[in-house]
Amino acid sequence: MTERAEWFRRLGEKLEQDPVYWTESLKLEFAEELSRLMDERGLTKTDLATKLGCSRAYITKVFNTTFNPTLETLTKIALAFDAQVELKLVPRDAPSGKRAVAVPSTHRREHRHEFAAADRPSRAKRNEFIASDKPRRKE
Repeated sequence: MTERAEWFRRLGEKLEQDPVYWTESLKLEFAEELSRLMDERGLTKTDLATKLGCSRAYITKVFNTTFNPTLETLTKIALAFDAQVELKLVPRDAPSGKRAVAVPSTHRREHRHEFAAADRPSRAKRNEFIASDKPRRKE
């Protein structure tokens, strides 16, 4: 392994244990998801501010890295999109497709995590997937 690759490996291990890294990753993921929803629905920051009853400057702050929202704020934003916020604790080593990923794909060490929170299948589809993953009895 080259010196540079070893440095990145050690950095990755260090970041895996850093709560600030995970917090910033969650903020980034939320901002990316919000931006995606706004693009999907053709909304501007001004439109979103109107929906939420706040200033455009506040919406700009939402996309800023210093933004640290409460769960109530996240819920208000989600409701403006007829969506909901999901907050779960899941093992980081859970197999692909069986966990919600709160880390942007650019921050993942491996490609084992295929689904971002908004991309996950519905609960019924997830249960179907999990059931299909179980070994079948030979008859």
